[in-house]
Amino acid sequence: MEVISSINGVKKVSDGVDRIRNAISWIGSSNPRFQEFRRHCRLNNLCPRQFQTDMPVRWNSTYLMLENYLSYDTTISGFYNMKLAEVGLPQAQPLTSDNWYVARVFVDFLKIFYDATVTLSEVYYPTSCEAIHRIVEMSEALNAYRKDVHLGTTVIAMEAKLKKYWATIPLLYALSVIVDPRVKLFSLEVFLEVIGTNLEIDYSEQVINIRNKLFEVSQPSAEPETHPKTSSWSILKRRKKDKSTSTSSTQRSVPSSCAELNRYLEAQFNVVEDKEDFDLLLWWKSYTYRYPILSHLARDVLVIPVSTVSSEQEFSTSERIIEPRRSYLSPDMVEVLTSLRDWEHANKRLQNQIVDNELIQNFNNLYVDEASGSGSNQF
Repeated sequence: MEVISSINGVKKVSDGVDRIRNAISWIGSSNPRFQEFRRHCRLNNLCPRQFQTDMPVRWNSTYLMLENYLSYDTTISGFYNMKLAEVGLPQAQPLTSDNWYVARVFVDFLKIFYDATVTLSEVYYPTSCEAIHRIVEMSEALNAYRKDVHLGTTVIAMEAKLKKYWATIPLLYALSVIVDPRVKLFSLEVFLEVIGTNLEIDYSEQVINIRNKLFEVSQPSAEPETHPKTSSWSILKRRKKDKSTSTSSTQRSVPSSCAELNRYLEAQFNVVEDKEDFDLLLWWKSYTYRYPILSHLARDVLVIPVSTVSSEQEFSTSERIIEPRRSYLSPDMVEVLTSLRDWEHANKRLQNQIVDNELIQNFNNLYVDEASGSGSNQF
C-alpha cells in the first residue's frame, strides 16, 4: 500500500528530484571536477564526500539519497551552478532553493511511508495490528500537505491510490486492532472516523458490519449453507459449545464466548498506549486464564503477516544461490543452502529484514578520507 503510493508521489515531484540527481551525478562523473568539489567543501567547512545516485525504480533509495544529501544543499548548488556558468551547458538547469525546499519537505513526507514499510514488513512482532495505525498516520500526512504549494499535486495523486485500496478496510485489520487492549472497539471506530474524514470515505456501514461480525453467532439451519461463515469470531460459540459437551459429565460450567468478549471490551487495562516495546502476544499469554477462548483467537489473528516481503525475499535468496556459476546445483542442495542461511540468520535475529542495510551504507559511508582520498564514514 505505502510503496504504491510513494512511487506515485515520487513521479509527481520528479522535476526537482531529477535536477538534484543530475547535479550530483555530474559532479562525480569527472575526477578533476570532484577534486574541485572537495576543495569547495573544505571552504564551506564541510567534510568532502562522494555522492551516489538513487535507483528511480526503488522509491526508498530516492528517499535515502535526498535524506543524506540535504545537509550539502547549499554547497552542491553553489558549486554546480558556478561550474554550469563556466562550462555553459544550455541543456542543464541550475539548482534553486525551491528544488531543495521541495526535496526537504518531500523527505519529511516520505518518512511516514518509509517507516510504515519497515514496521509492516518485520517478522518478529505482530504486524496485522499495526496496519490501521499506519493508514491513520498516512492519511493525516496527506491531509496536512494537501494545500502545500509544492506537494499539492503529489498529495492528490497519492490520495487517489490510498482511497482506491482502502475504501474498504479488511476485516483482519479491524479484528487485530480490536484484540489490542490499548485500542479495542471504541478506538477502532475513532481511527476509521479519522481516516474517513481525511480521505473523504464513509466507513459507517463498515463499522456496523465489523460490529456484526464481532458478535456474530452461528444459527442452526435446516439446510446446509452454500457458503459457510468465515468470520473468525463466529467460532467463539462453537468452541464454547464443544467444550461444554466434552465436560458435561463433570457438570463444569463454561463461560459464554459473547460474555467473555463483552468482559474484555468493557475492562480497563493498565497499559501504556504509546509504549513501543509493548509485547502484545506476551500480554495475551498472561491473560489466557481470564480469557481462555479469546486469547487463542487473538493469537491466531495477530500472527497473520500483512506483508509479502518475507516470502518475496526467499525467492530473491534462491535467485542469488542459483546463479550461472551454480547452474548445476540439485534441488536438494539449493534447499540445504537456503535452510542454512535461514538458520544462521535466525540465530542472529536477522531473518527477512526489510531495512536494506547495504543500500543505507551506500549512501552513508561516502565521506572522503583526506589522507587516502578514499571513501570513509569517518569525518
